[in-house]
Amino acid sequence: MPNGLRSAHRGWELANVQRLAVIGAGAKAAAICAKAACIRDETRLPIEVTVFERHRPGANWTGDHGYSDGAQRLCTPAERDIGFPYDPASYGDAVSRAMYSRYSWLAYKASSGSYGDWVDRGRPRPGHNEFANYLDACIRASGYPIVQGEVVGLTPTGSKWSIGVNEPSARRVHGEFDGVVATGPGPAAPKFDVAPGAVVYDSVDFWNRLEDARTACLGQPDEPVVIVGSGGTAAATASWLVRADVPNEIIILGGQPALFARTDSFFENRAFRDPDIWATLSEAHRLAFSDRLTRGAVWANVVDDLSRSDRVFYRPGTVSAARVADSGGTYVEYATSATPTAVSQEAVIVVDASGFDLAWFADLLPPALCRQVRDDIGAMRSGMDASTALPLAGAPKLHAPMLSQLISPSFASLIALGDMSDAILLPYIEALMA
Repeated sequence: MPNGLRSAHRGWELANVQRLAVIGAGAKAAAICAKAACIRDETRLPIEVTVFERHRPGANWTGDHGYSDGAQRLCTPAERDIGFPYDPASYGDAVSRAMYSRYSWLAYKASSGSYGDWVDRGRPRPGHNEFANYLDACIRASGYPIVQGEVVGLTPTGSKWSIGVNEPSARRVHGEFDGVVATGPGPAAPKFDVAPGAVVYDSVDFWNRLEDARTACLGQPDEPVVIVGSGGTAAATASWLVRADVPNEIIILGGQPALFARTDSFFENRAFRDPDIWATLSEAHRLAFSDRLTRGAVWANVVDDLSRSDRVFYRPGTVSAARVADSGGTYVEYATSATPTAVSQEAVIVVDASGFDLAWFADLLPPALCRQVRDDIGAMRSGMDASTALPLAGAPKLHAPMLSQLISPSFASLIALGDMSDAILLPYIEALMA
C-alpha cells in the first residue's frame, strides 16, 4: 500500500471521490479526519469526510454532556494520541510524518506554547476537558466539515448512504456517502429493573447531576452510595465521589470477584497491537482478553486512588432490581454466584455504571437492517470485516469500531487510534486506487 500511495503523485484515472460520514465528533472521528487529511494532502487522493455531531467536538469529554466531569485524567498516556502508533507501513513515510507533525499530542502542546511546561511537570496525562480541546483542534485542522445536529436516520440508497439530521434550524438529508462510521458508547443500557421513585442515576446523567448527587449524600451521610458495575465507568464514579469528599460509604457491586487492575505492561500492550498474536487466538479467547482488559478492568492508577480511601468497598454480586423501601428510601437487590437468593442493600443513591448500548446506531436504520443488528450481535461481531464494517445484507459499508473486539482489542478504545483509522480508511483508499 505505501508504494501504491506514492504512485498517486504520478497520476491516475479518477473514478470517484470517496465520501465517508462519521457520526460523533470524538476521538475516533479526530483520528479518521486527521489520517484522511494527511492522505489527501500528501497523495492528492480525493477522500472526503463529513462529521455529524449533536454538540461540539469532544463533547463527551468536556463534562457538559454527561459521561465525565471533564476534570478526570485520561487513563492512557498522552502519547497514545489520535495518530499512535504512526506506522509508516500503512500509508507510507510521508503520511506518517505528516500525522505526527500536524496532529500528535506533542505537536498540539508545542503549537499552544505549553510543551515545555508539560514536560517539566512530568508529562501528566491530560484532563478530559483538555483532551476534548485537542480533539476539537485536530478535527478543525483537517478542514473537513462538521455538521451540527442529531442524526436520526441512516438509509441505504443503492450503494450509498443517506443521513437524516435534525439540525438546529431544520431537518435535512445529507446523501451519497460510500460508508458511515458509528462512534461513541451510546446511551446507558439499564441492566436491572428500576421501580418508580427509586433514586437511580445512569452512567450518563450522573455526570449531569453531580451537585444533586452530592447534596443527597450530604443529607444522609449514614447511608451508603451503591455503584453497580466493575469497569472503568464504575471506578470513575467512585473516584469522583471520593474527590467530592462525600462522607458516605461507597459500595461497588460488580459481577467480578474484584476490581481488576490494568497496568501499562509491554506484554499486554503488544497483544493490543500485534495482529500476528491476535490471529493465533480463537474468538472465545479474543473476547475474554478484550473483556478482561477493557470493559472488565480499571487502570492501576485509578485503583490505587480508590484503595487509599477507607470508604470504598467492593462486593461481588449481580444486581436484579432497585426498589423503594417502606421508609421511602432506595435499596437494591442482588445475588452472588454462590448464593442465588437475593440480598438487599439500602442506598442513599444508586448509580448504574454497568454499561452502554454499543449497538445504539441500529435504531437509526430501516427496520429490516435494525433487526439484523439487534437480533444477533454475535453474528455481527463474527462477520465483521477487517475495516470494522458489519455484515449487513443489502447495505453499504457501516463501520462499528465499538463492536470490533474480534478484529482488534484496541479499536474500541484509545489504545491505538492510528491503527483504527488505517483499517477503516483502507477500503476507500483501495477504491480510489483501483
